[in-house]
Amino acid sequence: MKITPVITLLLVSVFFVNCQLARANHLENTEISLQIEGASSCWIYLQGVHKNVKSKVDSTWLDAEGKGLFKYDTPLDQGYYDLVLSEDVSFSILLDRDQTFSLKTNMEQLVQNMEVQGSTENALLYKNMQLDFDLQERFQAEVMDIQQREQQLDQNLINQLREKYFAEKATSLNNTFQLYPDALFTKYEKARQEPQKMYAILADQSLDPGEKNEMILSAFWDQVDFSDERLLHTPVIFDKLWQYFNQFVPDQTDIKILAADVLMGKVMDQPAYYAFFATWLVDDYLPPITGQMDPDALYVHMVNNYLTEECAPWADSLKIYAWQLRAKGRSVSLIGEKGANFSAKTPEGTTQTLYDVKSPYVALFFYHYDCDHCIETAPKLAQQYRMLKEQGLEIIAVAMDTPEEEWKDFIRNNAMNCINVTDEDNQAIYNHYNVWATPEILLLNPDRTIIGKHLAVEDISVFMEADRVKFQFFTN
Repeated sequence: MKITPVITLLLVSVFFVNCQLARANHLENTEISLQIEGASSCWIYLQGVHKNVKSKVDSTWLDAEGKGLFKYDTPLDQGYYDLVLSEDVSFSILLDRDQTFSLKTNMEQLVQNMEVQGSTENALLYKNMQLDFDLQERFQAEVMDIQQREQQLDQNLINQLREKYFAEKATSLNNTFQLYPDALFTKYEKARQEPQKMYAILADQSLDPGEKNEMILSAFWDQVDFSDERLLHTPVIFDKLWQYFNQFVPDQTDIKILAADVLMGKVMDQPAYYAFFATWLVDDYLPPITGQMDPDALYVHMVNNYLTEECAPWADSLKIYAWQLRAKGRSVSLIGEKGANFSAKTPEGTTQTLYDVKSPYVALFFYHYDCDHCIETAPKLAQQYRMLKEQGLEIIAVAMDTPEEEWKDFIRNNAMNCINVTDEDNQAIYNHYNVWATPEILLLNPDRTIIGKHLAVEDISVFMEADRVKFQFFTN
């Protein structure tokens, strides 16, 4: 059969397209060539990051000319890596699908003199970092020039100059984002930026406060592409997660729970992010222990809504059981819930019941007789009691796991003239109040609703007054 030139050309074209598609769908091997002048005969370490864990991947030896090579038959995870020369000397690289490239620089100026060949991602990364150095040098030079000419610094002029360079940097980044919308560099840098939309929401006085809170929390994540799992192999996701819950969101139970719901709502169809956020919030996150923040409430909410067998099929059944069991234990004595009634023995051998107390407010003080912080807190609480009793406060001091003689000595030594009871076997009261550290002070209002947990002695009067004001607001 005779093949015409046209058919030959068509076959060649199809073969070329198929090769290109195969190459696009196949991850290349890894081959990173290095030359760092001034760094000779030493080790250099490749360090990666996944979620919130940094780990050493490998190391290679730099020869007398500062040359070294990282080479693998299979590709590394796409993401952000550090090349570490010493504890205080390192530089970054980005790995995408194409992991064969070379870097050349010197120890005097690792970033400024970096030359990249064969990697668009790292060319973009170092172009951006080199621009930062250039802008800083130009800014400092202009400031010095102003100072020499004017003999003093005009702060307004300096601010205008700074804004000019910020604008130049923003323009450069936006141009890169438009030219390389799918690049890891673009996704990473966008995620690092603070969304400007938040300021417009804050300034909008027409919004309902609840609606505004939710919109602000959502806007915090606007620049993050949760469909791109490569970002989990960069520092940006955990950095934002930590900032979100530790700095951005107020330490207030209802807003922390709203913040968690907003975040989880964004990743419901992204299993890798869903699993990371949900497990971090219950296993690693330590909310502040304040009167307005109830860590137990956040934990119980996360487990009951996001870490069930239906919602987290990726989790081991034993792990889910452990979460559920812990949530059940922490679900007692949540802020906003009714404090459970209990009966316990007094030093005189009689029985005291919580709901028999007639005072409008009751503070429950849980302690151990040999706990240093309890010993420090008890006399302060006894002093406050004398002042607050007239304002409607009664204190029930609950000795936990305390021998009788030590219990009575503690009462006497600290002038504890309030109601004293003992939870002899840590069961009568402990089953109803989740006390995982002492001292613990809870405050109950006239309805015996828990309105404060983890309180300091000086917080009691503040929470009593706030509750009175709230009650008057809703009854007027």
